[in-house]
Amino acid sequence: MNMKLRELFPEVPGEFADVEFPGHLATDSRNVEPGGAFVALEGERVDGHNYIPQAVANGAGLIIVRKGKNPGGLNIPVIELENPEQELAAIASRKLKAHSLTDIIGITGSVGKTTTRAALQKILSPRFKLHAPERSFNTLIGCTATIMAMPLETEILILEFGANKPGEIRELTDYFPPSIAILTAVAPVHLEGFGTVEGVLREKMEITSSANLRKIIFNNDNEYLNEAFRYYVRSMGVGENKDSDFVISHDTSEYALPMMSFVLAHRATQEIARFTANIWGKHNAVPLSIASAVAHELGISLQESSDSLRDFQALEGRGRVIILDGGKRFLVDDAYNANPASMRASLETFAKVKCSGKIAVLGEMRELGENSAMYHAELAPLFGGIDTVILVGGIWREVFDGDYVFADDWKSALDALNKIPGWQGLLVKGSNSIGLSNIVREITA
Repeated sequence: MNMKLRELFPEVPGEFADVEFPGHLATDSRNVEPGGAFVALEGERVDGHNYIPQAVANGAGLIIVRKGKNPGGLNIPVIELENPEQELAAIASRKLKAHSLTDIIGITGSVGKTTTRAALQKILSPRFKLHAPERSFNTLIGCTATIMAMPLETEILILEFGANKPGEIRELTDYFPPSIAILTAVAPVHLEGFGTVEGVLREKMEITSSANLRKIIFNNDNEYLNEAFRYYVRSMGVGENKDSDFVISHDTSEYALPMMSFVLAHRATQEIARFTANIWGKHNAVPLSIASAVAHELGISLQESSDSLRDFQALEGRGRVIILDGGKRFLVDDAYNANPASMRASLETFAKVKCSGKIAVLGEMRELGENSAMYHAELAPLFGGIDTVILVGGIWREVFDGDYVFADDWKSALDALNKIPGWQGLLVKGSNSIGLSNIVREITA
């Protein structure tokens, strides 16, 4: 049973005082569930207050607005708050403290957060009463929404912590302090906000300030995290690096696309298990192995984790391999995001696939700051062995000329692709805002 509105908001009108706070909270009117709460937030480009009618039409049972923006005339409760995002986070924080959770697992990193979270859910859900985000809800309001929907019987809560500027990870950690912190990678991402990769590292490390922290599990192959946690007694490293606590060894020779295969060994006990999964690229062995290391900390053997992940499917836009035309062609849907680290990993994998007619549709990598052109130029050696490279976005034009196809947007990229007959393998990857997922939808429709 959730708390009554009068327990949370003293100024709520009397007729609504005993209404329970809804278990579902949305900031997008399209995602409102019947009886759920709609929070109208003011963004740089969109003001959620303009979408209150749509939220009501979709069945909202509670509207939360900034003070002074009550539209009036609604027959459902409307709560006015000075700062809806912060005040709701404080309520979610109190809800956490009232629960007797076994663990709160916080996941941060430049890449791999959502894949790690999905793998954790697959492994832990048979053994624990688990609650996790519906999607990549990694902001303050996203984590708040996840917690407000958390059932009372939950034993383990999983949260993703994202950041675009300094201070956001510390804020999330203060409100929702994890007992187990996961750091998947530090890479040149959101440099417009952080300035340098060292700035990204400082931000991600803020998760270790949690007052409840008992264990840190990190990607030991990442040079920044390897250095940061080398002598950290509460940490466990995961990676190909032989001094890792959980060591990854790759062996893909026995498995055809899209199967990935690797061996994971716990160095302290010599426990070992082979993992196979339907996911793109050896780089994704790290998030799956990190999830298995967390499970091991919670009493689940590596073999049990391997069994749970055997039918693991990559999420849409995150290394999903789609087989077309009865196996004659394949498409790699890696279109959800792109940064130098993830772009390099995906291209390296694509280069090793043996097939004729390989095409890569690559959207530009955004939010890389003043060195953006350099990060794009550094990828050039990875284009070798790809028959056609279609580059989408203006940054590519600044860096390259010659043997590439340039496109301004996803539609013109699709037009260019449709003029190329006989391809067998297609990689689609770019920053989400470019919309390359539309190409995937068009081809698979």
